[in-house]
Amino acid sequence: MNGEAKRLVRLLGSDSRFVIPVYQRNYDWKLENCRQLFEDLEKVIKHNRMTHFFGSVVSVVNYEKGHDELLIIDGQQRITTISLLLLAMVNLVDQGKLTSEETQFSKRIRNKYLVDEYEEDDSKVKLKPIKDDRKAFDLLFCETEEYEKSSNVTANYLFFIQQLQRTSYNIDEIFDAITRLEIIDISLDPTKDNAQLIFESLNSTGLELNEGDKIRNYILMNQELKKQEKFYDMYWYRIEKATDFQVSAFIRDYLTLKTRRIPNIKDVYIRFKEYVEEVGISDEELLRELLGYAKIYSKIINSDFKVSQLNVILKRLNLLDSSVTMPYLLEVFDLYGKDMLTEKQVKSVLLSIEVYLFRRLICGVPTNTLNKTFSLLHNEVMKIKKETTEYEEVLKYILCSKKDNYRLPSDVEFSEALDAKNIYGMQSKNKMYLFERLENGDSIERNDIVGMMKRTENNLTIEHIMPQTLSKEWKMELGEDAITIYEEWLNKLGNLTLTGYNPKYSNRIFKEKRDIKDGFSESGLRLNKFVASCGKWTESELKTRQSLLIERALELWKYPESTYVPVIEERELHTLEEQFNYTNRYVIGLEFMGTPYKVSNWTEVYRMVIENLLELDSTILYRLADSDDVEGLNNFFTRNKKNNYLEIMPDLFVWYNTNTNYKINTLRRLLELYGLDLEEVVFEIEREKECDGNETVPNV
Repeated sequence: MNGEAKRLVRLLGSDSRFVIPVYQRNYDWKLENCRQLFEDLEKVIKHNRMTHFFGSVVSVVNYEKGHDELLIIDGQQRITTISLLLLAMVNLVDQGKLTSEETQFSKRIRNKYLVDEYEEDDSKVKLKPIKDDRKAFDLLFCETEEYEKSSNVTANYLFFIQQLQRTSYNIDEIFDAITRLEIIDISLDPTKDNAQLIFESLNSTGLELNEGDKIRNYILMNQELKKQEKFYDMYWYRIEKATDFQVSAFIRDYLTLKTRRIPNIKDVYIRFKEYVEEVGISDEELLRELLGYAKIYSKIINSDFKVSQLNVILKRLNLLDSSVTMPYLLEVFDLYGKDMLTEKQVKSVLLSIEVYLFRRLICGVPTNTLNKTFSLLHNEVMKIKKETTEYEEVLKYILCSKKDNYRLPSDVEFSEALDAKNIYGMQSKNKMYLFERLENGDSIERNDIVGMMKRTENNLTIEHIMPQTLSKEWKMELGEDAITIYEEWLNKLGNLTLTGYNPKYSNRIFKEKRDIKDGFSESGLRLNKFVASCGKWTESELKTRQSLLIERALELWKYPESTYVPVIEERELHTLEEQFNYTNRYVIGLEFMGTPYKVSNWTEVYRMVIENLLELDSTILYRLADSDDVEGLNNFFTRNKKNNYLEIMPDLFVWYNTNTNYKINTLRRLLELYGLDLEEVVFEIEREKECDGNETVPNV
């Protein structure tokens, strides 16, 4: 690896072509980046600075094409941006919109920095961006102005066109400032330097690559050029398109599906590398699998399956912001695509998920358990039922069996929460979802409630039937308890509806709202039929409508009823997360992070979990043994052999002389210290059989 400080124009003016490899991200400098660059150039002129440091450019010679082609490993954003600025200058001069004191200005800049006039290829352009960027960039060299308007390349080019015509400096001064941009030109030796490791090192220092970018580079960078292009065109580009370029989020869901663990979004690249190296999958097989899931991902987020009923439910789930369910939905629709689940089963699954999410939303159940629920849900179903014949019934059984913060609220809890809830204070997307569902139900004849609420003009809005500001007439209509009624009912469901004529209704008395042109009596919305039938709007009508809407909600978000009858086994399974009394319960099995073990007592469980933690990271437990106080856990570990301490590693002993529940609580604290999910530990307990609590220490 050789590095040299040089002027950027010296690199651009060389005989080399600059190729952006397909594993690089698309050009994504924003207008603010370009504005900052242009302002920096103006400062160079104003203060007569000799140089201005412009970062580094890392490249490697593409020996497959010869020494005149450089693959840009890092610095493509800077090279592309300066090329756009130079091209804008050339085109403005050629069009007569700007002038230079140099008669051959545009010809010299074009031939030296932008094109290779002696190149025989169809495209003489020296810079070769990737895919869509290349198309947009090449169009800027044409006389036509039919540019790719959606491209960052075009947007930034047009920005420079604008700035060059607005600046107080002439084009020669701007070019002179460009010649003062200095870079560190780093050239790699492909026979000695590991481009991937160098790239990772460069981009660990804040160059803002997202996790998807890093994963693309990891897969493609070390391939031969032809294979890079093949993999990019056949797989990666299609993955990007299918996921709407949200590759990082997609791969996080993919990893959750594959590993049953939810990586932090900032750790997706690291966890992806670990997963790939662990399973030993080939690059092409991996890309093929990713593309398969990406196609499913696209159909889910775009509600684009062939079956309209499934799409209707998916649109509702997407409106409800059900991204947390994506790992699970990928598995469900993968089974559906393989004909292992029927359309009817998938519809039942989607409806159950919708009910689970919305009832919890209305009841205010904490959402921090949802990631865990949906990462493990498919496995839970398949553990109970090995085949998919009763898949949807087992799913409903599992959802209805969940407790505490994982629970599916009952009819009583749901109706009481809906009755008390400040509906008007809910998030906009949730209100859209709620009123769309109440209006349309399952009818084929549907009003586009969401579309009409999202419109900027002539849109539907939420109307307070009893207005937000009470007039004297309204107080008279409500009676002597008007203020009490107002405070209790203003933002409740019973007092809210939809209208396209909110400003027209304003604070009018109820009969005017009902009878004026376009009033409730002329409304085409189902939600307004009861309102139109009322002669007045008092507490009595509010209570009646509230009851009717809650009754409808109980039908639309019906509590799932499962036909599945669980087989009563001679064993019980409990996770470390459950608050269960294990005293005098006989343990016969342990599962840690998916690996099963046979055990005969709780001391074996205790030892085995700790040994597994040691394999994950021994330094944590050794630090505990050496610490004065780490949340009290240091008392359980020592470097010296003592009575009632069990040796688990050389120079590391753990205290075991505690009762069962104390051991369980200690394990919970240790898993939390390691950042592991408590559901990673599962105990198998023999039903009906009890132990006397007197355990002996196993041989170790």
